[in-house]
Amino acid sequence: MSLEMVKIRKLRPTQMTLGLREVSERAEKMKKYSPEKFQKLLEDKAAPYVLGPGGDMYIVDHHHLARALLAIDQDEMRLGEQKDDLSHLPVKSFWLEMERRDFCWPIDADGNRRPYAAIPVGIEDLTDNIWRSMARELRGKAYKNLDTPFQEFMWGDYFRTFMSRRLIETSYKDAVDLAARLARLSEAQDLPGYEGA
Repeated sequence: MSLEMVKIRKLRPTQMTLGLREVSERAEKMKKYSPEKFQKLLEDKAAPYVLGPGGDMYIVDHHHLARALLAIDQDEMRLGEQKDDLSHLPVKSFWLEMERRDFCWPIDADGNRRPYAAIPVGIEDLTDNIWRSMARELRGKAYKNLDTPFQEFMWGDYFRTFMSRRLIETSYKDAVDLAARLARLSEAQDLPGYEGA
């Protein structure tokens, strides 16, 4: 594992969206950390990555942390394990391999599959996915927290099929309560972490 510090703006994302609510909450928490606790967080959450075309580093986890760090004017994070070196591949083959290995999520906030080229170049360009934020809040409460890639995105897509963006924006607590009930329906049984009624 590397653990070297790297400029966040040099890191490439492997997804299109993130939950800005979660980013904001993390940023507020980190502002209150002691220097020692902050350094421990950076070490514990070092970003795993894949080396891609042109030698670019594509992080495969901790997008929310990276964005929260930028929000508090911290422009570096620790680099973690290099999962693979795919820098020899042409761009299209690179993304196909990344998706085959569950290292990327080319799905937008509305649940639509997009071309790999639509994945933003920088962490700061990731857009908000309110359903993913809600799914993160319910992880470990309404469904089991598993080490499944993009688990919260899958649950967020499921919740989106049952409720409107307007409900979340106008009454977040009611939306979360509804989502907790939806997580127990048999319709969710194929999702990772489903616990049943």
